[in-house]
Amino acid sequence: MDIERHNHQQIEQLKQRGGRTLSIVDLIQAGTLSVEMAAYAMRAMHQGASLLTGARPGGAGKTTLMAAILNFLPRDVPLVTVDGSYVISEGLKCSAADPACYLAHEIGSGDWYGYIWGRDVADFFSLIDGNRRVASCLHADTLHEVTDILCSAPLGVSRSALGRVSVVLFMHVARWPGGNRRRVATFWESDGQGEHHLRFQWDALTDTFRQVGELCQPEHLGRYVQFVRQLLKEGEVEAESVRRKVLAFYRDGAS
Repeated sequence: MDIERHNHQQIEQLKQRGGRTLSIVDLIQAGTLSVEMAAYAMRAMHQGASLLTGARPGGAGKTTLMAAILNFLPRDVPLVTVDGSYVISEGLKCSAADPACYLAHEIGSGDWYGYIWGRDVADFFSLIDGNRRVASCLHADTLHEVTDILCSAPLGVSRSALGRVSVVLFMHVARWPGGNRRRVATFWESDGQGEHHLRFQWDALTDTFRQVGELCQPEHLGRYVQFVRQLLKEGEVEAESVRRKVLAFYRDGAS
C-alpha cells in the first residue's frame, strides 16, 4: 500500500464543506493558532501523540484543525478510518508495535461515515498502546465537558484511557467583520500520568496567544519552531506540499 497516497485520501474525506483541504500554514496565516503552537503540536505528533480537537458549535473548525495536524504524522504511519466496529476489533488484534493512527471523523451519535458512539468509543480509546494512536473530534468546549461526555454513560471511557490522549485542542468561533474568526482557545497536553495541563491559551481581548506554564522539553522544540517559521516564510499553503516538507524535515533528522 502507498501509505502517503492512502493517508492523503483519508484526510481529504474529512472535508465536510468542500473546497481545498487547509494546511497548517493556512491556519497560521488566518490567525487560528501561533507558530509556537503549531510547532508544539508537530513535535507531539512526531513523537507518537494521540489527538482530540473540540468545539461545541458546528463549523468552528475542529475537523479542519485535526486534518491539518494529521499532516504532521511521521512517514509510514497509516491512517485507518473507523467506519465500523469491526475496524476497532481488528485493530485491537494487531500488534501494538505496528504503527497506525485510527481516525474517527467525530465522536457523535449521528449515522454518518466515520462517526462512532456507544461502546465503540471506549474500545476506540483502548487502541492507544505502543505505536497505535487515535485521532478524533467532538462537540465540547472544555476539558471538563470532554470528560463528562466520554467518561459517563453510555460511552464509559476510563479516565486513564482519556489521559493517554497526548494533545487536546479546543476551537472558538465568533462573528467578526468580514466573516467568522476561528481561534484555538486552549491547547492541553497530557503528562503521561493521566492528567492534562494547559500549555497555550488565546486572549480574546488582544487576539494573541500566550504560553501557560512550562513547556515539556523546551530545549528540543527549537528546530520545530524554526521549521514552521520557514514554512510560513515560504508561503506554500497546499497541504500536499506542506506534507512533503514535513517528511523531508523528519528525514533530515529532527530531534
